Amino acid sequence: MCYLVDTTLGLFLAVWGLRFIDYLAHTHDWVSLKQSGVYEGVDGIVHWIHQVIAWLLNLTVGKIIIFYFMVWTSEPLAWVGGIIFSPFQSNIRFELLFVMIFFPGFLNVVYFWVADSYLQSNDITSGAHEIDPEQAEMTVQRKEGLLSEESNPKDVVLV
Repeated sequence: MCYLVDTTLGLFLAVWGLRFIDYLAHTHDWVSLKQSGVYEGVDGIVHWIHQVIAWLLNLTVGKIIIFYFMVWTSEPLAWVGGIIFSPFQSNIRFELLFVMIFFPGFLNVVYFWVADSYLQSNDITSGAHEIDPEQAEMTVQRKEGLLSEESNPKDVVLV
């Protein structure tokens, strides 16, 4: 039951926390947290560190909430667990296989699939820190033009 509560309520809290972090990032203009999953460009490692710290804080708050939820609802959870797992008690080996391998494996796949879909970059943000090749060429041409003007002070006309 602990694992079931952790993956269901924990996933809900993690997704809610990510949306809250996204809201805060857009409200306070925290650039490194605005585009989740984008770690490219000059500040890519800084963005990654900020996003990892935000994710760890999100999970820590979620685990604290889950802990108190499970302490406060331990009796009803034990009753529900008895009902859910009673069909498996006739065969102890199958119960062990189900409780230790199948059930956690399935819940982990669902948890990480949903969490990853929220954490990874999407089509809109995937190139957020990349420089457009045309724009980069124009920037180089402008710099070259400025350098050539500065190198020939005779050509500069004062007004």
